[in-house]
Amino acid sequence: MVKNTSLSATQKRKPRLLWANPYCLLDTSSGASMTVRQMLLQLVSRGYEVQVLGATIFDNPKGMGRLKEQFPDLNAHQHQLIEAADGPLTHQLVVSYSHNRNHFTTHEEGLWYNQYLYLLDSFKPDVVWFYGGQTLDLLIANEARDRGIPVAFYLANGNYKASNWCRDVDLILTDSQATADMYRKTVGFLSKPVGKFIAPESFVAEQHERQRLLFVNPSWQKGASVFVQLAEKLERERPDIELEVVEARADWPAVLRETTRKMGEQRGALSNVVVTPNTSAMRGPYSRARVVMAPSLWWESSGRVLAEAMLNGIPALITNRGGMPEMIGNAGIAFDFPSACYEEPYQQLLSDDELQPLVDAVISLFDDEALYQDYVDRAWLVGKEKHHLDAATERLVTALTPLVRQHAGNKDFAITQKKRHRQRLACQLSDKPEFKVDNSLQQLFGAKSTNNLGKEAQETRLCLTEDFIWQIKGKIMVLDNRASLIKSGLADQMAATEAFGIVAFDPASEIKDAKQYEGSDYIQLFQHALLGNGKATTLHACVAPEMTSILSPLPVGKLPKRHHLGAKPLAELPITTVALDSIDGLGNLDWLILDELSDAMAVLEHGKKSLTDTLLIQARVAFQLTHEKQPNLAELQHWASRNGFRFYRFHNISHYSHLPEKLSAQTACATEQESGDVLFLPSHERMATLSEKERMKLAFILSAGFAAHDVAFDLIADFSQDKALEFLEAQKLLPPAVGKDNNALPPKINLAKAAFLGQDDNLFELLS
Repeated sequence: MVKNTSLSATQKRKPRLLWANPYCLLDTSSGASMTVRQMLLQLVSRGYEVQVLGATIFDNPKGMGRLKEQFPDLNAHQHQLIEAADGPLTHQLVVSYSHNRNHFTTHEEGLWYNQYLYLLDSFKPDVVWFYGGQTLDLLIANEARDRGIPVAFYLANGNYKASNWCRDVDLILTDSQATADMYRKTVGFLSKPVGKFIAPESFVAEQHERQRLLFVNPSWQKGASVFVQLAEKLERERPDIELEVVEARADWPAVLRETTRKMGEQRGALSNVVVTPNTSAMRGPYSRARVVMAPSLWWESSGRVLAEAMLNGIPALITNRGGMPEMIGNAGIAFDFPSACYEEPYQQLLSDDELQPLVDAVISLFDDEALYQDYVDRAWLVGKEKHHLDAATERLVTALTPLVRQHAGNKDFAITQKKRHRQRLACQLSDKPEFKVDNSLQQLFGAKSTNNLGKEAQETRLCLTEDFIWQIKGKIMVLDNRASLIKSGLADQMAATEAFGIVAFDPASEIKDAKQYEGSDYIQLFQHALLGNGKATTLHACVAPEMTSILSPLPVGKLPKRHHLGAKPLAELPITTVALDSIDGLGNLDWLILDELSDAMAVLEHGKKSLTDTLLIQARVAFQLTHEKQPNLAELQHWASRNGFRFYRFHNISHYSHLPEKLSAQTACATEQESGDVLFLPSHERMATLSEKERMKLAFILSAGFAAHDVAFDLIADFSQDKALEFLEAQKLLPPAVGKDNNALPPKINLAKAAFLGQDDNLFELLS
């Protein structure tokens, strides 16, 4: 009899699969990440042993929710390997400095790649699976092939028109037959469609209200311009039809403003549109949806939202692009738009005649119940036959089986590697890598560096006392052109007083957790937008986000070495500026904050009317220039003197230390001044005409924000000597023997919040 060999015994083990890619599969803003994650979960349920190697790279920080539930402070783990639990999966993630793939540094790539080599040699997978076409991604397939391990690739878009990326790939999996056919005709490789992978417990609603027209991920590529035009027309003609937008990577307010501006009247909101922030709990939006709209203008490989809609029995309105018709079958209507709509930047406006068929289709599906129910029945059937999770899993397992049967993990990798090595050498097994923190980014970009030495203490905290009651009538409205208050931490403290309303612009999208301000009554954040002359311009994206500007970076030869890498340009992006004087109904603007990387003079020149009654202008000036045409003190003072303002003081001076790094960390010696804020108050003539309400507001700003208690006292004393004495006593500035009657001073009241006697939300309503 023939005995079972040890090899046949090992072949009975579970198939081993390694997913390797720097993107994080916990990203809820990425349809590809969500799909692959579900595919891996299905393989585990079919007996696969799966390991996941990624990094903290996300399509958009809005998608970081799942990871931040386990690791609220990722910065504390920078350049370390963390393990995120995800049911039967464990995600090994290299914590990167930035969530942006383009900012993944060579040091971080080295950490990730060494961990990948270690997993190849220790986990010994039968299949390596990945996606991505950047340089590091090419090494994934190359290293697996070097060990004789089959490689699979997931392809779900129309961007892979070259041939080198699949040189070492054995199996290409895609999500639709349309994409497989397109690549076979245009490039020549074969791929196997396996469909979409939708978990019903996460995406299929238990009950359906069928009230709204739903649009998910309002990006230009996904047809956001078409949806805005449709929504605006329905607002006028059928205001009873409710629409819902679910944000993912895209910024709906920015898309809305830009599209309506091109339409002739810029809008900040539409009365018939409800905006839902990015969420992994899509059962809610689907429970409310009557119809799903997906007017994609680029090549849409399939459209995950369409498969989810079919599983929910929701008809769809789509464009006839890519694999979308394949996803919905006869359970919706496909539209063809003019060819110009399908060209970048995907912002072409439709004529009324071109838009009308789409409007008619929406109205029919909302008004004709018999027609609608027929489409609902079709959707249920398409969902069952095409998108059921079990059927998709069977297609995936069938496609992977020929690779798994090779049992590559049982082989001695040294033999294969020696054959492929030009010098006929076998590579040594990879040791578990050591993860070292690279601090050069912090030194370069200024985070936790000596650049912060010498900054004034009040930059990061408000100067509030519990011993004085501030009576402020109306909100103190603040416009912050670079979100400096949010980045310094002051915004949250100011919001806690309930006396401030802050509108912040974040043109470079530096605020990572922007979602926390959604729905706030005190802080509104607008990303990829800024103040200016109201015209479209170019945003110069740099390696260091804080160097990104509408001003061009200076040539390297004119910059100090510490800025050489940070000022390196990455891309040029279109961006529209907002002119202060073009904002109708701006209301009171009490405090304007300008940064040193915007065209401050353009903001001021196009905001003269709005700034007539402003109490404080805070403009940052660069002493050591980094960009062309940066604002300077002379220009600002000249404008101020002609428009009712006067120079008050410098604030928040930033210094740089020339000492060696280790010595700088121990010695507070930073002598070179790099930049500083210039504060402008109303001129003496204007100051004499300020009302009591305005004086109290300005006194509160100066005292709480800048510890300028002397000027605050002077402002209060102009209308109330008694109140001024109370203020001095509360600030511990009044000697005990001074005052008209020490016993008459008010009792100490525990009041951390400013009491104010009214609300003025004009600016919030205008920009929301």
